[in-house]
Amino acid sequence: MNGALIRLIAIALLALLSGDCLAEWRQVKKQGGIQIYTQQIAGSALVIAKGIVTIEAKPEVILKILDNNQEHPQWIPYLQTSRKLQILSDRERLEYNLFNAPWPASNRDFVFRVKAIHSGNKNILIYRMTSEATPLMPEQKGIVRGILHESTFKLTRLEANKTEVELLFQADPRGWIPTWIVNFIQTAWPYKVLKGLRERVLR
Repeated sequence: MNGALIRLIAIALLALLSGDCLAEWRQVKKQGGIQIYTQQIAGSALVIAKGIVTIEAKPEVILKILDNNQEHPQWIPYLQTSRKLQILSDRERLEYNLFNAPWPASNRDFVFRVKAIHSGNKNILIYRMTSEATPLMPEQKGIVRGILHESTFKLTRLEANKTEVELLFQADPRGWIPTWIVNFIQTAWPYKVLKGLRERVLR
């Protein structure tokens, strides 16, 4: 077996392990420079959604907005409250979000760990958000505790003043909401968030 073939096999195995190979992403929306894709996850009725947008700003500017959770309700739809529960390091924290839900649904809240991860490429930074139980914020009566299965912001520096932002999102709001409605919300969510983030950055 020659060296070129070995390298091809190694690349294919790494891609499979990372979930990027043979991923059947289906584009469901392309509007205003924002692209939205969905993918069905094996063993789950919920889809995972991915949004991509290029913003005319440095990654550092976008990072400051992502870190400023007090201002998140200004650009994240339906977000009523966002606050830090615990600072674990300069790039890791526990956060609490409370979302307004239209009647007759109950409001939803999420407790999750936010961690900034350097991928090994100095031009790429990944913000990973996953649900975590903590006594700092127990469940409250009348509010349904949702679960973030997979949610990341990936910031890629394209030029000195241009950044590609990729949002990967899969959440379970739990409760009685039918799966098809959850998937509809899950598909629409990344577009609204990326649109709000871009407007906030450009302001």
